[in-house]
Amino acid sequence: MDRTDATNALFAAQVRALYQHIPTVLLVNVVNSALVAIVLASYKRQTWWLAFLALTIVLSGAHALGWARYRRDGTAAKSAARWAAAATVGSGLSGLLWGVSSAVLLPDNLVEQTFVGFVIGGMCAASLVAFSNYLPAFVAYVFPATLPMAARFFLDGWTVHGDMMAVFAVTMTLAAANSTREFVTGLRLNFDLTEKTTELIAANRRLRLEIEQRRAAENQLQQIHKMEAIGQLTGGIAHDFNNLLTVVIGHLEMVQARSGTDQRIAASLQTALIAAERGAALTRHLLAFARRQHLDPKSVEITDVLGAVEALLKQTIGPEIELLIRSGPDLHPAWVDPNQLELAILNLALNARDAMPGGGMLRIDAENRYGTDGNLPPDLQPNDYVVVSVTDTGVGMNKETLRRAFEPFFTTKEAGRGSGLGLSIVHGFAAQSGGSIEIASASGEGTKVDLWLPRAAARGSKGTALSPGPCVLERSSARILVCDDDWGVLTFVATALRDDGYMVWEAVTPFDALRIVQREQLLDLLVVDYAMPGMNGVNVIDRARVTRRGLKVLLMSGHSDVLRSGGIAGIPLLPKPFKVAELRERISEVLGLHHLRLVWASSTRSILLSPTDRESRRGIARPATHN
Repeated sequence: MDRTDATNALFAAQVRALYQHIPTVLLVNVVNSALVAIVLASYKRQTWWLAFLALTIVLSGAHALGWARYRRDGTAAKSAARWAAAATVGSGLSGLLWGVSSAVLLPDNLVEQTFVGFVIGGMCAASLVAFSNYLPAFVAYVFPATLPMAARFFLDGWTVHGDMMAVFAVTMTLAAANSTREFVTGLRLNFDLTEKTTELIAANRRLRLEIEQRRAAENQLQQIHKMEAIGQLTGGIAHDFNNLLTVVIGHLEMVQARSGTDQRIAASLQTALIAAERGAALTRHLLAFARRQHLDPKSVEITDVLGAVEALLKQTIGPEIELLIRSGPDLHPAWVDPNQLELAILNLALNARDAMPGGGMLRIDAENRYGTDGNLPPDLQPNDYVVVSVTDTGVGMNKETLRRAFEPFFTTKEAGRGSGLGLSIVHGFAAQSGGSIEIASASGEGTKVDLWLPRAAARGSKGTALSPGPCVLERSSARILVCDDDWGVLTFVATALRDDGYMVWEAVTPFDALRIVQREQLLDLLVVDYAMPGMNGVNVIDRARVTRRGLKVLLMSGHSDVLRSGGIAGIPLLPKPFKVAELRERISEVLGLHHLRLVWASSTRSILLSPTDRESRRGIARPATHN
């Protein structure tokens, strides 16, 4: 509140206090007027005092009407000056009536004059209490009421009485002035206290809000630290599992190729191979929710992805669920990894299916949306986005489930029906892609999941899918050095390359590899693992190229950081785990030996499915194609 507003508020408060005392003042005024009129008219036959009483009653009635109107519609601060003037005029008229009547109607009798003087003095004392909060009203009453009576005393020769009346008026005025000043000071202190209390309440509210925001930030920071710790743990576990799965998958493939025509052995090997591939898929999913998976973003037409997903979902969700897929007009392309986007939509759709055990509607929409500060998820900046929404009419989520929806391994499904990684994987994929995910849900009202994806700068070209087939390689006498600290991976890679006719050297440590490089001057290729004790694969490559300029290299890695970044700049990468065909293809690409387009059947794209889902998907998986 500024100074002007504070002054206006103080004045309005004075006027309100003044009008609060007016009923008492009017009552005292009428009673004293009746007392004087009755005494003087009854005992002294001075009938003019009855006219004084009538005038007093009329004036008090008019004053009362003004008071009633003020109480009804005059309490606004902006009209305080007008009502203060009215009260001052009324007070002055009342005092003037008393003063003039006492000076004109009283005879020369000192006793009667003293009696009326005492009454007027009592009225002035009462006015000091009633009008002390507003000095002009008191002054307007006291001097017109006392000075005519003092003048009458002087005219009648009672100088002492006149002096006493004048001194009394001045003294009462000074007392009223002091009382008014104290009243205003009290009002100002009260206003200041009220203002400070309001500021304190507002500050307390802000502090409470800041505490809540800090608590939320601390909880979010704890969640980030927890996710980071889980991610680091996952990355380390994934590296070891990738090595193990590379050995398992590779040897199973080699045994399968040599198993002959025994169908039972072939079936067992195929089952074991599928299980190993599921383990590889699980490792990829762990890296996905930890945001450490390797993504290959490109300009993707969302309608193409939805078309591919539609065919698969119709075979999976069942006939009791109606599937509706719609795309907005002029839909922009998104900058994402198309395979991971497809898996994310499948995960969301299967979660929606599980939320509708009795059937319902599953709707997948895609639209352009410009994100502003008002409608954006908190972790995104204003920009153009493509939003894929998956909506179901299922059981929905309560507040506690919604709060924990993205927690890894949290699930509301019964044992064996869900791993609790589905939404975590989608959340990790969206965040790593530069987008976000939002969930809106309530118990019994279904769920809507919005997947925000960054818009691509330009439309991508549609590639022609290649039919999967066997890898066609030329036999070569190339000399290859393989270095890996994991003996199983080393043995598998060396065996596979020797089967293809290559001359292979094996090194189980980086230092053994460097000694072989120095000794064998005719090496054509160095295949080296990234994470090894003592020296990583990149350092091995750098030192080897000092000895052998132009040496071709291939880096193998199941390390989460390397996979996430897509390898090391300028060094070809073979991600673990890999199949024999993938190893052959990458070796041939680096050596430049193949003259035909190489295509192989890669591992089936996998998502985290329940046993029922896995049974429904057997035989309908679509292999990825590579150029």
